[in-house]
Amino acid sequence: MGGLLDGLDDVDWGRLSHAYGRAGDVPGFLRALASPDPEGRRKGLGDLRWTICHQGSRYRASAPAVPFLFEVLEAPGTQDRAAIVGLLASLAVGYQEWHVPLGFDPDGAFVEAGRLGQESDLDEIRAAEPDEDEDDGDPGRLNLWEKDTYEAVLSRVDVFRRLAADEDRDVRLAAVKALAWFPAAGEASLALVRGVAREQADPDERANAIFCLGILGHVLHDDSDASRMGAELSPDRPAAVRIAAAISMGVLLGREIPDEALAVLLDAAQDLDATDAAGKPIPWHWLGLGGHASAVIRHVRPAATAPTLAALSRASEKVTEPMGGAELFAALLSVVFPDGDAIPTRMVPPSGFPQVDPMRLTRAQAEALRAIGRAPVWRKEPFFYGRLMDVGLEFHLPWDPKRYRELVEAVEEHVADHSPEAAPGE
Repeated sequence: MGGLLDGLDDVDWGRLSHAYGRAGDVPGFLRALASPDPEGRRKGLGDLRWTICHQGSRYRASAPAVPFLFEVLEAPGTQDRAAIVGLLASLAVGYQEWHVPLGFDPDGAFVEAGRLGQESDLDEIRAAEPDEDEDDGDPGRLNLWEKDTYEAVLSRVDVFRRLAADEDRDVRLAAVKALAWFPAAGEASLALVRGVAREQADPDERANAIFCLGILGHVLHDDSDASRMGAELSPDRPAAVRIAAAISMGVLLGREIPDEALAVLLDAAQDLDATDAAGKPIPWHWLGLGGHASAVIRHVRPAATAPTLAALSRASEKVTEPMGGAELFAALLSVVFPDGDAIPTRMVPPSGFPQVDPMRLTRAQAEALRAIGRAPVWRKEPFFYGRLMDVGLEFHLPWDPKRYRELVEAVEEHVADHSPEAAPGE
């Protein structure tokens, strides 16, 4: 009987490629995962992330590495298994955070690969000698490596199901999360994850399973778990469980979300620090649990009622951090500007970009901009990077503090006399 990873030498890694060129070093990285030395394992994982899954991209060598990663994962005595599960999930879908809160759609994700031709044409591309310019520059080929890697992981999704009952808590958490990205195996996964959500006493594992149920239910168009999640909204439940249940109900039901679940989401937005702390052991959204809740509020787009606007405005006034706070700003703005194409704008020199026209705002829209303007984040540097800039571009707002103050001053000067009355419910 052969030893662990003996089959590595049967693969011509030298003709495959990764982020930094030919993939002849990949076998060494894979063997490092079985090392008794913790530092060696850590380096092997890091090397694999930076080569075959660099910044979420996949390459010719990515799919061929998948069976060996599963071999290490299942071998007796393997350490760092949760990290290997996480790497496999990232090889399948890129950064998992990209697909929160609504899930992964394989049909939409691999369209470019389908345009390369029939399966026989794809086989010819796979068998051809690597061409660095085409492999790394052609969208269709890049998408083909993504598709191949996803399908390689999907073919072993049963391993994640088994590991959902592993003795190691971190492995269980990683395995349940990984199941969220494979709709083709979703029916079997749903049954298993429902059991975890129902029976697991650990609050983090329970919340983790609820997140998975929400995403799988959304991509499978199955909202039957929403009613069960309603019981988890009770104030006597742990914060992470309550917020996870409200998030997944929002993902599953959209604007049909019950008032009680919406209230939990709005409460979560009121104290982003506490919300992020509650979700820290089970990170799904890249901006933390507060960003996750804010993104779902935006997905739900609740009616612009006075209580909803008041809650989101109060929350926005307290934002101190440019990244996760910007996600909250986007939630509030999506409520007062539900149709992004209808945002009233004017041209503001010298930028040449359209900007919100303060003379054409409703009272609710004006109050939202004022609330955002009162946030301490505008006094924190760097103020114009990342999500804050993205939100500004999307909603036609300046993201420079001086220019935002000028906009708010214009709002305060004109809106009382010139803005239309708020619509009913605003």
